[in-house]
Amino acid sequence: MHLKTVVIQSAPDSRPRWVTDCLLGVEAWSKDHAFTYQFFDDSFFDVLPDWYRRKLSGRGPILADLARLLHIKAALEAGADRVIWCDADTLIIDESWQPSTTTHSRFGEEHWLQRDRSGRLEIRRQPHNAFMIFLQASPVLNFLIHTIESMIARVDPNHIAPQMVGPKLLKALHNLAHFDLAPEAGAMSPLLLKAIRQSDTEVIEFFAKRSAQAPKCLNLCASLIDESDLDIEGIRQQVAVLLCGEG
Repeated sequence: MHLKTVVIQSAPDSRPRWVTDCLLGVEAWSKDHAFTYQFFDDSFFDVLPDWYRRKLSGRGPILADLARLLHIKAALEAGADRVIWCDADTLIIDESWQPSTTTHSRFGEEHWLQRDRSGRLEIRRQPHNAFMIFLQASPVLNFLIHTIESMIARVDPNHIAPQMVGPKLLKALHNLAHFDLAPEAGAMSPLLLKAIRQSDTEVIEFFAKRSAQAPKCLNLCASLIDESDLDIEGIRQQVAVLLCGEG
């Protein structure tokens, strides 16, 4: 069954070149699979309620957590069968990847590689909203929109934690609702990125053995990267070889 699919992304005009490279990769992937590609610049936030923007002035990531859901809802209401959201810093690893069918909603699943307090490697698994799929039948989308608006309306603006209505909310709800997750749409922690770039086989083998699937796309977590110039194609090729067994 062919689904009319829309892929949505957003990024400010001022951004690192490597983020633009990621955006171009997602756009090319979308076109290869006959998906409609929609890109929003700073007008992305215009969809938000005025009170929400005022209360969260200057809190871009939290503004974006709701804005992306509202744009997804608008695309579904405009006739899309399926909407895929990818953060601007999403790197497509496998251009041939076709996301498998979900009943109504799916979120990416990060396998976050880090070191514990004693310095030992560990992986923490949890859902993330850098990659999301919603179908017309989703009961989750409107519930998330309602929940986020309700939380922000009641919270003290001086005590809004980062990721409060993003990954932290999804993690809390996942423990109750058991969302459909896509481990192939993961996230690259700074430690994993360093290991990939340095071909650190010990760290890479630890990660690969504990990963459910080879990555098809990875969120590079731009907020945690200090560099303004990354070789995106080089990283993609290294991931394909070191984590996907290609080459």
